[in-house]
Amino acid sequence: MSNYIYSVGMSGLTGQVIRVEATVREDKEQCIIIGLPDASIKESKERILNCLHALKKDIDMKKITIHLSPADVKKQGTSYDAAMLLAVLQAMTKKPFDIPDKTCFIAALTLNGELTTFHSMIPTIHQAILLGFKRIYIPPIEISLFAQAADVDLIRMPDMPSLLSHLSGKPSLFDEDLTLLAPEIVYEDHERVPHVCFSAIRGHDEAKRALLLAAAGGHHVLMSGPPGCGKSLLANAFHTILPDLAHDEMLEVYSIYQLAKQARSLSERPPFRSPHHSSSEGAIIGGGRYPKPGEMSLAHRGVLFLDELGHFPRRVIDTLRQPLESGFAVVNRVEGSDQFPAAINLIAATNPCPCGYYGSLEKYCTCGDKARLKYMQKITGPIIDRVDFVLEMKNQGVLAQPTAVTSEELRKLTASARTCQRIRYGANYTNAIVPIKLFEEKTHFSTAQLARIETVSFQEKLSSRATMKILRLARTISDVAGDDQVTDTAVDEALEWKISASHTHSSLMR
Repeated sequence: MSNYIYSVGMSGLTGQVIRVEATVREDKEQCIIIGLPDASIKESKERILNCLHALKKDIDMKKITIHLSPADVKKQGTSYDAAMLLAVLQAMTKKPFDIPDKTCFIAALTLNGELTTFHSMIPTIHQAILLGFKRIYIPPIEISLFAQAADVDLIRMPDMPSLLSHLSGKPSLFDEDLTLLAPEIVYEDHERVPHVCFSAIRGHDEAKRALLLAAAGGHHVLMSGPPGCGKSLLANAFHTILPDLAHDEMLEVYSIYQLAKQARSLSERPPFRSPHHSSSEGAIIGGGRYPKPGEMSLAHRGVLFLDELGHFPRRVIDTLRQPLESGFAVVNRVEGSDQFPAAINLIAATNPCPCGYYGSLEKYCTCGDKARLKYMQKITGPIIDRVDFVLEMKNQGVLAQPTAVTSEELRKLTASARTCQRIRYGANYTNAIVPIKLFEEKTHFSTAQLARIETVSFQEKLSSRATMKILRLARTISDVAGDDQVTDTAVDEALEWKISASHTHSSLMR
């Protein structure tokens, strides 16, 4: 049995065990909470005192001290309310409750002792399960989300008298027919954002192949071309060929939206985010006094579409570097540093110059060389190095061309490829972001294939990162084809894509 009361706090999207203890002694009536609490936790003392009055506990001439441990970690939110009140009651009674190990309490309180929800409740419960707690006391919310956690008891209690009765082993006052509180879930149609089926897009066969491979392996795409050539249309269609989210992915994405206090339905479809080019660095990567997820994390397991990339500030574009490679966005602030997941497909689109018609056969470009280079130099070499496909788009006479396969058919291919990757790596990694050591352990190339890649990389003056991108892309091409081993054909195609990306970027910078 534990001598402490345990709760769970959040640091970014990572849960942390919080140990709560309290002392009550004869002194001037006072309630103090220590352990680096934020303003919302400091206000908890008023809720705790009111709940003690509601429970008819004598607190005259009592000094109550509540300690949240670890003491050197900043804490925020109201998820500790029930645990703090229970710790005080434990300190006041002569016969403390026998609380089993691996038990935690996650609930906010009303003034009369009712257990209620808080905005990050779903991710907090999810993290409590991941931290190994086997009995979790929570408010009376819908818990079907956690049905797969079969070895965990989620005990729903409406108020403190019911919870105390349950801990005492007495019949609980809780009625199973009690109307459940809404856990801040927004059920809405996930197709409310309009997307285009691939069958409606004619031509652009090269771009469609690149998008298929990007969706299958989590790779990134940059499209450059004059206005109206189909960049935005292809980007909006890309979302429709991504596979559905697995249950753990859906819960992870929903948790991010709860932390950011943004509406998101419990949808199996991946998120699609398209921030305006006036967005700040903090809006894209995340920020705030207490860091919150930005657009990159809100697009986790889905698409981040940056239209008019050349209009984004260079500083904002450069913040994409680390998350594109690692799959995580790190936000550092004076108040703390947090890491948010950001495993995304970046789809970026830009015009080749401010007027948009550089290299076009339809209209003359009115931009000077200096203005055009300044426009394109925002997209730096390190960003291009992290992008797998750089496509130079042209206007096409699409009306006479046949329609393409449907998004549903392409989605089956990407879903199959993603399944292969999850089985191969034993974790939810895509080929684009799997750690290099694990990638090398699970993916094998022949001596001839490695020699060919090394020779071409030397001839084209490709960086080590670009060479590694070729290996990852070749693995994705083989996954889409259903091949267990990386084929020579896949290596050749990967080399063609990377050489093409290098040449296209060079031509845009001239």
